[in-house]
Amino acid sequence: MTKPENIISFSSNRTFVMPAAKLPRAVVLGTTNGLAEKVAQGLNDEGATQASALTMSLSEFVNMPDLSMSDLAICLFEIVKGDDKQIEAIRTLRAMGHEDLNIIGLTSEVLTSVTTRQYLEAGVQDVVPLVAVSSELNHDAAPAYVADKVAVEPGGSSERVRGRNGMIIGVAQTRGGIGATTFALNLATMLSVKPKQRRNAVVVQPPRVAVVDLDLQNGTLGASIDVIEKTAFIEMLRSGAKPDAAMIENSMVSHNTGFDVLPAPVEFVPLDCMSSDMMAALLDELRTAYDYVVLDMPRMMVEWLDPLLARADKIYLLSDTAVHSVRQARRMIDFYCEDHVALPLDVVVSLERKPFIPSAAMKEAEKFLSRKLTHWVPRDDRAAKLATDRGQTLIATKPKSPVKKSMEPMILDLASYFAADKRREA
Repeated sequence: MTKPENIISFSSNRTFVMPAAKLPRAVVLGTTNGLAEKVAQGLNDEGATQASALTMSLSEFVNMPDLSMSDLAICLFEIVKGDDKQIEAIRTLRAMGHEDLNIIGLTSEVLTSVTTRQYLEAGVQDVVPLVAVSSELNHDAAPAYVADKVAVEPGGSSERVRGRNGMIIGVAQTRGGIGATTFALNLATMLSVKPKQRRNAVVVQPPRVAVVDLDLQNGTLGASIDVIEKTAFIEMLRSGAKPDAAMIENSMVSHNTGFDVLPAPVEFVPLDCMSSDMMAALLDELRTAYDYVVLDMPRMMVEWLDPLLARADKIYLLSDTAVHSVRQARRMIDFYCEDHVALPLDVVVSLERKPFIPSAAMKEAEKFLSRKLTHWVPRDDRAAKLATDRGQTLIATKPKSPVKKSMEPMILDLASYFAADKRREA
């Protein structure tokens, strides 16, 4: 028996009857209670499409048995913040559908430009904000959707939910002993300084800064400044639960220098105890609670680095000018940027003074790395040892250290980007 034209079948046990009018057919996917139904209702009321609603995620949709995409023109789905599995589902959907299939993401939250770019690169035509997606969806309120992009009004609900708009700053290293942990702590120290202000001006609070040790097995960041870990972080890793605001609050340890610390667990844990979804949720919570989040990255190339690279505002890769270090830096740059071409990555030459006249070896290294070696951080072994003995950061122990002077341009660049009008939103 021939299937009527007004029937669209997504699986053997799901059949939806559509009106016979030849309008573009759409499916709306959402896990928030009532969201998909309201959006579909709004589309149908407009009369431009004929939409049906499914209460399921995009990942569940693409894995439905006997899924047919032949007569589907539009697929709208609810974006779940921190769920990186959706990216793969979009690629799968794009491969299954025909060339004219329009895939549109719906979001009730303010997304970062990095996150939005991820969805667009995966195959989404547009990301459309939702308005007033809340418990009102359970009532007979007006359809909660917008057919075009909208600007969030200051003081509106999305503005209040957004919280802080923190920067994610990663610190990586080409080899052990290059000073990555010291660099991360010094960076956090300088970023947490209260900005200077004129007399009688409005009091400006110092930025909220967090430094996180992601070297889960061999991290020494907490031990180097005498910070004792709390149990919430290790309990999260053991349980596999996604981090939330309560977990962040119960895990961070305040340091007297002016920043908060999330140290690596004292106990050894498997590297795969952290998943990509957990890392994505951790960073999303941190950047809404802090102005700057400094990450001491692991040397191992683990799977959960991907959400970190996708969210990073800046990556500092510490190296030296030795041939083997430069080669390793090239390998790491290629790995980091393979799926993140626009990743803002700067190479920092650590434990060396910048030469007054660039040598031939330096020019060759810049050519090999395809990057200028603009950042140089010299050694200050005496101050470093004194800081370790006192459980302080190097710059807090010796404010006039040449290390501080060499890092000031980086701090100015980060502060300038933080204050930029067009900076990405968390």
